[in-house]
Amino acid sequence: MTKNPAKFKVLIVYPNLPLMLVPSIAVALLTRIMKEQGYEVELFETTHYLSEENSSSEMRASMLNVREFDVSEDLGISVKEDLLGDFREKVEVFNPDLMLFSVVEDAFLQSVSMLKAVQDLNIRHLIGGVFPTYAPERCFEYKEINMIGLGEGENVIVEVAEAVRLSKPLHNIIGTWSRDSEGVIHRNAKDPLVDINRYPPDFSLFDETRFYRPMGGKVFKMIPVETFRGCPYSCTYCNSPTQREFSKNNNLGNFLRRKSMDVLRQEISDYIETYEPGFFYFVDDVFLARPKSEIFQFCDMYEEFGLPFWFNTRSESCEPDILARLKEVGCYRISFGIECGNEQYRQKVLRRKISNDELIYRFNDIIAKSGIAFSLNVIIGMPGETRELVMDTVELIRSIEGFDALTVSVFTPYHGTVLRDVAI
Repeated sequence: MTKNPAKFKVLIVYPNLPLMLVPSIAVALLTRIMKEQGYEVELFETTHYLSEENSSSEMRASMLNVREFDVSEDLGISVKEDLLGDFREKVEVFNPDLMLFSVVEDAFLQSVSMLKAVQDLNIRHLIGGVFPTYAPERCFEYKEINMIGLGEGENVIVEVAEAVRLSKPLHNIIGTWSRDSEGVIHRNAKDPLVDINRYPPDFSLFDETRFYRPMGGKVFKMIPVETFRGCPYSCTYCNSPTQREFSKNNNLGNFLRRKSMDVLRQEISDYIETYEPGFFYFVDDVFLARPKSEIFQFCDMYEEFGLPFWFNTRSESCEPDILARLKEVGCYRISFGIECGNEQYRQKVLRRKISNDELIYRFNDIIAKSGIAFSLNVIIGMPGETRELVMDTVELIRSIEGFDALTVSVFTPYHGTVLRDVAI
């Protein structure tokens, strides 16, 4: 039986680690696209629910990486406890025709538990995101999962939603794998890459408290912004190189795509008018990995807004004139990934082609002198790493001047990364 689009209900589900702050651009894109179809759309997310694990921000504060903050007093967040019970109630009350899950590897088992909690209601679902893309076979080891999306979901979700709405078959939709009533898994190819200029994210379904995040000792109302998708580098602990290689080998297009400055200007302008943020959080893998002329074009465009902003990048892209201009237009902080202090290991195993001398020069003679606050990120526990190699990282960090925060992460062998295969 078909439904009028206005009566077709879609529940976007965002399983997330506790208090992992800043709203999801993926969820915002799903929201925009489903609303454009004329559907009734609502959101259930798990960010404010307690778990056995601390949030990333809380853990960093406990390790003295960052300044302490109070979730309730500083961010206005009321922490919740009954995640599965509240999810069940939301599904029963809203009664969606389709549930869309956006899932990363850390939250996958949480997603399975949520599906299990409503399995008897027999609601169609699509599980998309990084984890299903790189571990599709693993997903179907769980009987609760009947359909996953591979790769980017902007086009796939419309095809799936319309098939459900019009009572059409689901097994042949490009960009999906699905399990039919007989238990047969139908494996379709990935769909072509999307035009990232097409859909401006819509954050309207997020609670107001979700926009607040501590940064550099202050709390800001932040909006995340994607200016380009993909990464030109080949780091073995990251899955971006796999995305780029897969797209190339399967003639899907160039995974590395940048938004036009006109689109970016309009998007930022709309955010300011709609949400009144005090800060922009650029989520690109490596913000400065673009032609130098384009960096200055961005600065000229952004100067009219004047709000502080943060981004992540690599030291190789930092030049005195670039940093000076970025500071003029509001750059508040930058994060840099160093990952390992042993030059040979970093170059041969991680494929980070930069020497320690060059790193120290970049940080001490250029970045520290820019006047822009910055933090460093390193990883320990990588395959073959010894205590001596970890101490090389300690010594490199001691040689760098000017940073005011340090994040030390334990290596996780994520699906889709070269180092996962090495670890196995």
